[in-house]
Amino acid sequence: MEKAIARNPNLLRTLLGLSVTLIIVLGYAIYSASIESEYYHYNTLMHENELSLIQENNDNYSTQWSGSSNGSISWINFTISGAPIDSTLTVTSGGNKWWSHPSLGDPEAVNFNCIEPNQDFQMVNHCEYRFTHTITINETGGAKLHGLISDSLPLSGLGTIRSDNITTAQQSSDEILNQSNKTTSWLIKLNSNTPIDQNSLFLNTTFVTHELIDVEKFHLNPVVESIWSLTALITCFFLVLSLPLGIYYASIKREQRINKIRLKNYEEE
Repeated sequence: MEKAIARNPNLLRTLLGLSVTLIIVLGYAIYSASIESEYYHYNTLMHENELSLIQENNDNYSTQWSGSSNGSISWINFTISGAPIDSTLTVTSGGNKWWSHPSLGDPEAVNFNCIEPNQDFQMVNHCEYRFTHTITINETGGAKLHGLISDSLPLSGLGTIRSDNITTAQQSSDEILNQSNKTTSWLIKLNSNTPIDQNSLFLNTTFVTHELIDVEKFHLNPVVESIWSLTALITCFFLVLSLPLGIYYASIKREQRINKIRLKNYEEE
C-alpha cells in the first residue's frame, strides 16, 4: 500500500473523492428518511375505572366476588387487604384469557418480559396466558395481582403503527381499539385454612380503558438528525482513511530523507 500510494498520488485523491461522495449521498438518504417517515403515532386517553363487585357465597373459610368489565382494556389490577396469611386469591375471567405474573408491574423486576414471543427461552421470565391466575396472601394480610387483557393496546397510552398515509393510519388505530373492546366477566375467590374476618377484609379492583384521541405522523428534526449522522459518517471515514493517509505522508517524509542523504553524500564526494 505504501508503494502504491507513493507512486500513484491519484489513488489518494480518488479515496478522498469517494469518501466525500459517500458522505453526501448517505447524508441525503438520512435527511430524506427523516422527513418522509412511514410511521404514525396514535395517542389514547387512559381512564382508570373501578370494577363493581358483588360479594356472594361467604363462609368462614372462603369468600367470593363477581363483576364484569367492558371497553378497550389493557391493565386490570386486584388489591386485597385484611385477608388471612397464606390464603389464596384466585381470579378467573369468563371468555377471555389474560396475562399475569408476580413480576408484572414491578419496576425492579430483572430478566422479565411479560409477553415474550419465544417462551422457550429460559433466561427470561414471562407472563402466563390463561383464564385463571392465583396469588398467595403475604404476611401483612395483603396482596396485589396485576394483569394484561390486551397485547395490542399501548400500555403507556402512546402507540406506533406503520401506514401509507394518515387516513389508513386512522383506520388502523380505530381497528386496534375496536378489536380490544370486549366485555369480560370476573369471578374472584378467596380461600383460607383459617377463619376469615369479613369486617377487615377489603378488595379493590380497577381496570384501565383506552380512548383514541388523535393520530399524527412521526417526525424527526431533519437538521439535527443530519448533523449527527454526518458527524458519525465523517468520523468513520476519517478512521478508515487515517491509515492510508499516514502511510502516504510517511512515505513522502522517507523519500525526502533519503534524497537529503543522497544529496549530502554526493556533495561530500
